[in-house]
Amino acid sequence: MFDYVLKGGQVVDPKNKIFSRLNIGIKNGKIKSLTIDDISGKEVLDCSNFVISPGFVDIHMHEDPYDENKKYFKICISECMLKMGVTSVVGGNCGSGPQNPLKYLREVEKLGYPVNIGLLSAHANLRENISNFDKYKNVDVTTINKMCERLDDELQSGTLGLSFGIRYVPGINHDELLALSYVVKKHDKVVAAHVRDDAEGVISAIMELIDIAKETGVKIQISHIGSMGAYGQMEDVYRLVDYYSINGLDIGIDCYPYNAFCTSIGSTTFDEGFLERYKIDYSALEITQGEYKGQRLREEAFKVERVENPDYLVIAHVMKESEVDMALAHPRTILASDGVLNDGSGHPRAAGAFPRFIREYVINKKTVSLYDAIAKMTCRPAARFGIDKGSLSIGSDADIVVFDLEKIRDKATFEKPTEGPEGIKYVFVNGKLVLDDGKIVNNRLGRSITID
Repeated sequence: MFDYVLKGGQVVDPKNKIFSRLNIGIKNGKIKSLTIDDISGKEVLDCSNFVISPGFVDIHMHEDPYDENKKYFKICISECMLKMGVTSVVGGNCGSGPQNPLKYLREVEKLGYPVNIGLLSAHANLRENISNFDKYKNVDVTTINKMCERLDDELQSGTLGLSFGIRYVPGINHDELLALSYVVKKHDKVVAAHVRDDAEGVISAIMELIDIAKETGVKIQISHIGSMGAYGQMEDVYRLVDYYSINGLDIGIDCYPYNAFCTSIGSTTFDEGFLERYKIDYSALEITQGEYKGQRLREEAFKVERVENPDYLVIAHVMKESEVDMALAHPRTILASDGVLNDGSGHPRAAGAFPRFIREYVINKKTVSLYDAIAKMTCRPAARFGIDKGSLSIGSDADIVVFDLEKIRDKATFEKPTEGPEGIKYVFVNGKLVLDDGKIVNNRLGRSITID
């Protein structure tokens, strides 16, 4: 007898090319049966009105912090992920993450976590762990060599690749990028990057990363392309990516389904010249924390908060919807939230990206089929980082989301960025029910994801 039976749902599993009504049997944390036969279980869930998919995989999010003194995770974004059907995530993106990613993953194993989580080694942390540095300046060869040694150890111990936040550390030069990328290539893992520039500078910024791939042969992932190129450059971005991909480079690309980006007010994104770059004034910026929370900014408030509260998150309403649409419809693009929250404040993508993608692009705009949308949210992101997730294969971990296609929709807003979605009926993590009719019933069943 199975532990759970999911009965009569529309099963969509692009990795195995399944799009049929089937019964699923779960036992000991694994998928043991996909069948047309009637099967019995300790708990039988009628899924006849629902879609059954592999749990969604978010390969670009920013993980919950870990409190070293109190020995616990400050859980917020991971529960938002769970509520929208995400069962596995990759953190450590944009060059930042836990100072010690391997310790973080060990604590996940000890304490449990709402979702399965893997981490990238983060470039800025590699720099900081060697010595204090000026983000606007190069580092010397000795420092680069020490960074390479530490990166080699982390990759050997199970981090999934390396992330660069080149925009945020503009002092990184070709030599530093190249040396670290060679280490990643040695382990056959992925370099993910928030590239150096956006808007009119995005093509040269992507070429910088492509040149590294050409020289080293490393796999590259261009992060959150909407926030980088949705200003009139998207067609040229994809012409470039398609050209180099067909000519032998391994290039991935991801995007989230919103027309506004989010980053800290003190970041280099808002260095001198950003108004001209985005062709905006200060009113395009909405701060998510502090005295001016929820307000569009004026110059004086922006300058005060940038100095006094540089970690506050700001939303920039600057991107073109048609350009984001183009990116999400492209067959190379996978969905990723770029979710980031600071004490529960931030961008609604952290709690709404996946259901929003289904509602807006499958149902409303009809630019992506349900089958292709689920592929962009499951097997394709999992394959990109070489993790054994994103499918309903017999014997695989039973990470599953069951949702109502008619009701699914995001409810998170810029005013309430952590509001859970509608239409997510059940979520299973490692074979156990963790979300029942939109309510979390267990938030400690996630495990660490590592690859040697």
